[in-house]
Amino acid sequence: MDLLRCKWLYVCGIFLAQSTLYAEEENKELKRRILPTSVVTATYSKDILDSPLNVDMYGNDTPLHSGDVAKSMLLFPGFSMTRKGGGGSEILYRSQGASRLPIFISGGNLNGACGGRMDTTITYIFPENYNRISILKGPQDVRYGALISGGLLFERDILRLEKGSFNVDASAMYGSFNRFDMNINALAGGKYGSLQAIVSHYESADYRAGDNTIVHSAYNRESASVIGTLTPTSSTAIEFDIDVGRGWASYADRAMDARTFDRISYNLALEQHINDTFDRLDVRLWHNAIDHIMDNFSHRPPQVLNGNLYNISNPKRTNTGGRVEGRFYFGESVELYVGSNYNHDSHEIRNGGGQTESVANAILNQKYNPNFTFKNLGFFTQGQYHSQSNFGIAFGARYDYLTTERKQRGTTQQAAEDKNNLASAFVRYEHYLDKSTFYAGLGVAQRGADFWEVSKTGGMALKPETNAQLDIGLTYQDNVLKGKISAYASHIANYIVLDYNPSNPSAFNTNAMLMGGEIEAEAITWEVLHFYASLAYTYGLNLSSQQGLQSHSPLPQVAPLQAQVSSFYENGNWLLRLDMIANAAQHRYALNYGNVIGRDYGNSKGFALLNLYGGYKSKYFMLLAGVDNLTNTLYAYHLSKNGVNIGALNIAPTQRVYEPGRSFWVKVRVKF
Repeated sequence: MDLLRCKWLYVCGIFLAQSTLYAEEENKELKRRILPTSVVTATYSKDILDSPLNVDMYGNDTPLHSGDVAKSMLLFPGFSMTRKGGGGSEILYRSQGASRLPIFISGGNLNGACGGRMDTTITYIFPENYNRISILKGPQDVRYGALISGGLLFERDILRLEKGSFNVDASAMYGSFNRFDMNINALAGGKYGSLQAIVSHYESADYRAGDNTIVHSAYNRESASVIGTLTPTSSTAIEFDIDVGRGWASYADRAMDARTFDRISYNLALEQHINDTFDRLDVRLWHNAIDHIMDNFSHRPPQVLNGNLYNISNPKRTNTGGRVEGRFYFGESVELYVGSNYNHDSHEIRNGGGQTESVANAILNQKYNPNFTFKNLGFFTQGQYHSQSNFGIAFGARYDYLTTERKQRGTTQQAAEDKNNLASAFVRYEHYLDKSTFYAGLGVAQRGADFWEVSKTGGMALKPETNAQLDIGLTYQDNVLKGKISAYASHIANYIVLDYNPSNPSAFNTNAMLMGGEIEAEAITWEVLHFYASLAYTYGLNLSSQQGLQSHSPLPQVAPLQAQVSSFYENGNWLLRLDMIANAAQHRYALNYGNVIGRDYGNSKGFALLNLYGGYKSKYFMLLAGVDNLTNTLYAYHLSKNGVNIGALNIAPTQRVYEPGRSFWVKVRVKF
């Protein structure tokens, strides 16, 4: 009761703050937190990748304003997700996720620690703490790492102010299933520096699916960030930030829940302008540490597991590294990046159990056991050439030296080491017309096996994956119509597959083919009425007979055809939007084969659902209300995990974890 009262007091406080909205305008407004529909790489002004199809979104699912980042990304063609419960959701692009779709924060690495991916990178990311997301498509970028299907980059731009300023951006959202999201962002500073503090809080009770059954999915997450900048000259900018996060979550897909998600991160950034040719030196240092505790008794009645009534596991993972990059301009035609990065990734664990809670908790007083260490040193160059006529060429190359060390753990795990030389490169041709742009690119990327793969039987013997991919695309834009077509064909040698044989799960290499694409279009009438539609499809085929997986059989864990149709009215202040999202049935699967995210359970049913929201927005104030899954459809994504039996909570098993049923929400945001 007290908690509910606090929530509504917070919302009311935001309304009262509206009286201050006509204070002095921000000297330099923070960048608009709306994600373009498609950004492949952030490069040159006429690059196709800097010409996104803009579909502005203001709802509770806007990626930089939602605690459910994975579901937010579904609004962009080609993205799919995996649901596990209240946390650990997975983002996939063209049906590839985990290390095939790395997620970077401010250019650095932050990886989950659970061997079953209870905690993923986005478990520890609070999106409102960042002001930009870039979607990197395919192996068409080498600046941050080797990209198989692409990458996601959460970034903060070093802020420069021209004079003394004080700004506050606050938002709150309350919805069905006692969902409550809150964020406060305060900034004070001037010409020579600034100090920013960000506090975020996301929570929800268990939600109900479309058939009114409870899904074990409650969560509570909170974070605090402090960001200090120094801008002593117009050529120099320094930023130091600290991010602290804590939370817990219930899981419908397994026998344990997340009792604790702890994160602490330190980041240092330096940007220095040298001269007209050596435009910018960018230096980044990071230290990201997570401490994750899972058990089978904090959020559910205990059940016997591995012979013990009470079980606990406490993995810990630390990423420490840095990145140095120089940006050069040679005349008006050539832009070139040259740089290097290093990351040291260590994994430790302590676990056990007993017949009493106190015996299990005593595990937390023991020392951590070293488990795996990954060391990655990379060098890269990437650039673009633009002719004085109507074409451009983008190019890049990368080399990585990856060392994987498996530590000795008693008699159950023997020490081992693997070293790999990895190469990535791409070239892309772009042709510019008055209203359209055509591009075609060829890329090759290699990645070594990740922690979740090498920890399986046969993992240390895995060969690196090599993706050779062709990308082609066309965009068109005039005053009434915007459109984009993207297509790709990919051959991945030594593609890593997991065999989920219950007696001995293992990892092995095969060869795979992926092809597909995305189509999207938007029509604008009377300048205020918009109609948007998109389609995305991926076809996956296994090319080798390996470990029971037959040649020319379906590649496991591939999402079905996806579609979205939207119509919205926006006149500058008032907004009304209706989205229809649909997935086709998927009949192509490889039973009990998969990847580190999940496995195929069989075919899945198609579905369609409606989301509706609207309200008022201005520069300083926004009030929205909406309903998600308007038709209360019972549905689950093909790539989601299965729901396990939790008899003590009267929760029956399901083939896949269902998504929330009809849910209402209201959101308010003010800036002053």
